Amino acid sequence: MAIVMLATLFVPAVSAKTDVSNVPTADKKQVVVENLPEIEAIEMTDTLNVIKVGDIVIRFESNPEHTEAVMSIENTTTGEKAIVNYDVEKKEGKFKTKVYVDGKAVNTLDTDYNPLDPSATKKILSDNSKAIANGIDGQVTTSKASPTKYKWDGVNFIKGSGIKYPHPDYDKYSGEVWDTWSISGTQLKHCHISDDSSATISKMTPALAGAAIGAWGGIPGALLGAILAEAMGNSVSGVLVDEEGCIWYWKSYKGAYILLPVVLIFKNVPKYFRVANYELWDKIGISNP
Repeated sequence: MAIVMLATLFVPAVSAKTDVSNVPTADKKQVVVENLPEIEAIEMTDTLNVIKVGDIVIRFESNPEHTEAVMSIENTTTGEKAIVNYDVEKKEGKFKTKVYVDGKAVNTLDTDYNPLDPSATKKILSDNSKAIANGIDGQVTTSKASPTKYKWDGVNFIKGSGIKYPHPDYDKYSGEVWDTWSISGTQLKHCHISDDSSATISKMTPALAGAAIGAWGGIPGALLGAILAEAMGNSVSGVLVDEEGCIWYWKSYKGAYILLPVVLIFKNVPKYFRVANYELWDKIGISNP
């Protein structure tokens, strides 16, 4: 799997003419168990996270003060490697995280907490859990409306009370929470990550979580990690899991060369990509589920 050393800002959705040639027809809704590697957590400490996804090894290491970190993404088969550096500065109660590639600043994230500090991550996850238990709208997206079943992209969906974010209806399909599988829609592939791998991802920083998901989604890890971190803002990776403890992501069947700001280059990525409740880009105009 090729790895590209990129980091960029969130790319807003842009409507475009839909290209649906050579994609599965709307009646093909069977669950396909994906022959994809599970995440292997090699080391998970306050300052060092090392995970393995197939032949991809992702290492995220920070200093004890959590003011500096480096993420490396290496393909152990080809020897290709990407390096992204992070510097955090606290100013007036806010945290500014600068992202560097090859020594050049390419992105800046502004958050209310230190995104490199795992204790801050744990506190936010705890606060979100309490908010849900008390029926309070928090950083986790939870609708108070009654559960609604409907179709989106030709796939049976559910949203509403008790559903953390819209996704395919488990009751309509045979996929198990402990498996990694997908459903073919008319324009998108609806991808489900097993509960074990999702639990591992939910404990990571958004940058590392994005890199892990990118290993499955065919997106350069450094690229998706940076975009996901920007899109999530003050949220943490625990908001990516659904009510069954699993993460969903969506991608289009065809790619497109999309202009990525800041680094100002065109990159061939799926025309649509979404993780949980975060639409990272939309070049087919399908919008939100």
